Amino acid sequence: MLKKVLALLLASSMTLSLAACGGSAKSNNAASGTAAGASSAAAAGGKAITLNFSHTQAPNSVSDMAAKEFKKIIEEKSAGSIKVNIVTNCGLSGGDLTKALEMTTAGDIDIHAAAPTNAANFDPRFYIFWMPFLFPTMDSLLKVCQSEEIYNEVDSWCADMNMKMLGFHNAGARQLSNSKKEIRTPEDLKGMNIRVPGAQLFIDLYRDCFGANPTAMDFSEVYTALQQKTIDGQENPVSVFDSSKFNEVQKYITQWDYVRDTTAWFMSKKTLDKLSPEQQTMVMDAAKQALDWANTYVTENEEEIVKKLEEEGVTVTKLSPEEQKAFADAAAPLYEKYTETIGKDVIDLFQKVANG
Repeated sequence: MLKKVLALLLASSMTLSLAACGGSAKSNNAASGTAAGASSAAAAGGKAITLNFSHTQAPNSVSDMAAKEFKKIIEEKSAGSIKVNIVTNCGLSGGDLTKALEMTTAGDIDIHAAAPTNAANFDPRFYIFWMPFLFPTMDSLLKVCQSEEIYNEVDSWCADMNMKMLGFHNAGARQLSNSKKEIRTPEDLKGMNIRVPGAQLFIDLYRDCFGANPTAMDFSEVYTALQQKTIDGQENPVSVFDSSKFNEVQKYITQWDYVRDTTAWFMSKKTLDKLSPEQQTMVMDAAKQALDWANTYVTENEEEIVKKLEEEGVTVTKLSPEEQKAFADAAAPLYEKYTETIGKDVIDLFQKVANG
């Protein structure tokens, strides 16, 4: 099955450069000189195992802090017999988000944290996580993050890619920023040049539903493009806006909560199978604790980040329920268009859990 999926990937013209991959592609190794996939050699000899943990964001981002929490927990649980080497900015794959997942399936990366939709080139069902206004409230997103039914469903997709789903956490709602004006209605977006991740879903949404000019580009290029005004705006959680210092080049944020983002933790099945049952349990338990920590952190700190940005001169516009509904109504046709791609059963499941 994996070979078929990889073949489809190579044949596909959909080249994704998906969720925010903050800063440059340089790595930040917690243990310099450690090779990728270091767990394989160590497990057999009973020596200390090093798990290479890659993620897509910058140092001190939410992804980085969650990875550090996992490192702390697993090293304590294992009395130091399992160590974690954290690499930021997709450093093990040279900044290539798709390659990072390929390396995880091969066991060259042990754990990789990224937006679930980074896997949509392998399996389009992962697009469900980016469907607009799917999670109307923070509670609805947390229900999905903590649902055993959702976990089992997504884990089955990962199994086809030779990976294990460790779980996912709230990564913050994707908000819209721009350098021109407040955005309050779909009409306000017409004609604006907005950077979006390189997924066709976002291009269809901004072009066909909002009348904007979506521009797909790697996240590493966004700051410069905003600075040079080759694009008018971008969309990402406020934590990414803050850590990327977009306040230096963007003065307007619209809080519309149109996509409540998640970060998924993918583990190589090859790595997991080389661990003892006791070690596997420790990894799964440590992951759950770290993911719970991340959910709490994001929920409690987004408001503080918004206050900080306002103090730095950013105008933050929070849409009323009526204004938000106007965007949701404009985006509704996207569900019909993507029902066949994602699957009605998947959409129904996520909507049931989110609204249950």
